Amino acid sequence: MPGLKLGSLTVQHFKRGMRTIRHSQRTRNALSLVSYLFLFVGLISLVLMIYHAAKGYLHFNFGILGIGIFAGLRRYSRVWRMCALMFTWYGIITLSIALFVCLCYQSPSATAMYFGRRLSTVPANWLSFPLAMMLLVTLWQYRVLTHPAVRRLFEEEPQSRPPKVTASAPVGAALDGADVK
Repeated sequence: MPGLKLGSLTVQHFKRGMRTIRHSQRTRNALSLVSYLFLFVGLISLVLMIYHAAKGYLHFNFGILGIGIFAGLRRYSRVWRMCALMFTWYGIITLSIALFVCLCYQSPSATAMYFGRRLSTVPANWLSFPLAMMLLVTLWQYRVLTHPAVRRLFEEEPQSRPPKVTASAPVGAALDGADVK
């Protein structure tokens, strides 16, 4: 049965277009959430660096690059996307190793530390749950960053900017079709 005609557009074309718009919005929302997760990590790293500096220690944390990754992902910068992918790969590898060690570690307990202070002793296998959750979030971030629709967002050329008018050029010279006398 042919679709109902709405001018030159059929209902099927309209529905397909709406699905594309919804998919595009979901893609941008997922990328936005990934960028905010990097901002969160960057701000935590900044707070830790300030904390250690107040104690008199010089402690650089590469997690602070999450602030730059946040800004770069929001501007669809290829370089910052590659940096985000490198951090994501690093997270996948280290979290996988930590989860493996935690699950294979036969000690009945592990010590939880916070800002260098001992909080409590917990069973070692309990640590596997938050590690597994973090690994799943990191895998999701990787999936979002490598999705074809997201890759296309970063492959598009940046919007062309209007030419700047310099002091050596007469006013209006940068405008096409302008007559300068």
